[in-house]
Amino acid sequence: MKLYPDSKVYIFCPAQVQTGGPESLHQLASKLISLGVETYMSYSEPLNNEPEPVHAAYKKYHVPYTYLMTDDSKNVIIAAETITANLYGAKKIRRVLWWMSVDNYLGNVISIMEQQRKNPLAKPLPKYFTFDKADKDIEHWGQSEYVRQFLRLNGISKVASVETHMSQTFLSRATHIDLTLKENFVAYNPKKGFEITRQLIDTAPEIDWQPIENMTPAQVQELLARAKVYIDFGEFPGRERLPREAILSGCVVIIGKRGAAANDMDYNIPAEFKFDLETSTTRQVIEKICAVFENFPEAYAKQKAFRDKERNAQKNFEAQIINVFGIKKLPPPSVALVQGVSERSFLLAQGLFKSKDFRPSFIVDDVLAAAEISDKLILREQNRNYLRVGKNLVEIITQDDAKFLYLEGRIKKFALFEPTDAELDALKNFYTPAAEDILVFSR
Repeated sequence: MKLYPDSKVYIFCPAQVQTGGPESLHQLASKLISLGVETYMSYSEPLNNEPEPVHAAYKKYHVPYTYLMTDDSKNVIIAAETITANLYGAKKIRRVLWWMSVDNYLGNVISIMEQQRKNPLAKPLPKYFTFDKADKDIEHWGQSEYVRQFLRLNGISKVASVETHMSQTFLSRATHIDLTLKENFVAYNPKKGFEITRQLIDTAPEIDWQPIENMTPAQVQELLARAKVYIDFGEFPGRERLPREAILSGCVVIIGKRGAAANDMDYNIPAEFKFDLETSTTRQVIEKICAVFENFPEAYAKQKAFRDKERNAQKNFEAQIINVFGIKKLPPPSVALVQGVSERSFLLAQGLFKSKDFRPSFIVDDVLAAAEISDKLILREQNRNYLRVGKNLVEIITQDDAKFLYLEGRIKKFALFEPTDAELDALKNFYTPAAEDILVFSR
């Protein structure tokens, strides 16, 4: 699917919802922007009189949103499998259906049909994708091999692989995990496959079983950093987040052969760590857990391929996006100016815009990023502030968001104008950038 210089991409997303799907949608939007594509989130109308549709967890991606689309054949709309109704209505725009979960799609279809059964005289139900030949112009992306297999079985042979990644914030913390501090306990998600987990707990109460519940993301990562084993016997409707967090946190992952976990592409771990729930016994699972406790380094080494796959997922994700859209020319590197909104930053932004070698995209200023202000120099839009530099706008963001966007690859360089030693030290200590990512300019 070719993009043009003036193409716009609209990504549908439910408003004020925090789950794995919306996170992936925001990752996609941020990645497209970093590749020079004009991209917007297209949220459903916010509920409960929320002032804006962006969930607090996704504001750090700094993606603009819109409720309007331009129905043009150069433009593209992207929707996940649970909100396919949004693919219908426009006539010219090109359509992409991004499949993240088979089970969620089937559950959505069953829900719609059940509504129709209970009240056949109700207003027309939303249209949804039904593998009809009339929809043959829709392009399909798959988040997992499990999804791709499902689509092929239903007659869709052309499915692009587009698989998102764990956040670089998570990965940067995971690289500092000390395996010598691992403890003999099992972490598990009580919301997934707990009927099996309960049997294991009852069979071996002497094992330390620690549930992952009512925790912040940082607390989850801290728990996984200490655990030797993570188990998951859920349905695996796609590439589940927690097993991937666990493998990156140095856990040995033990799973049931269900859904996406049954194939060796989505979860490429040795067969000894996958259990067929129809034929395996709880005692066999317990024995494997105890074997990992006794010889953790050996078990850890056996799952290297899965860890490496997840560590390289961000690089692969960008390559997949470039491939599906046929992006040939990358934009100049995106730059963040880190000396706050000041005369130095203003002059630096002017110079960078004239050079065309860089894109001055952000100015870091904690105070002005949060201020509700709008004047001749600052434009406030969608609860974000922008510095006017001639005809250009540079978004004002916080230090924390700048660090996140740098780790995500959205910010490529940091720029300073005649910095003091203290300013350079502060930059290096907070962002820990590569030396080549620091730009220093002078008169």
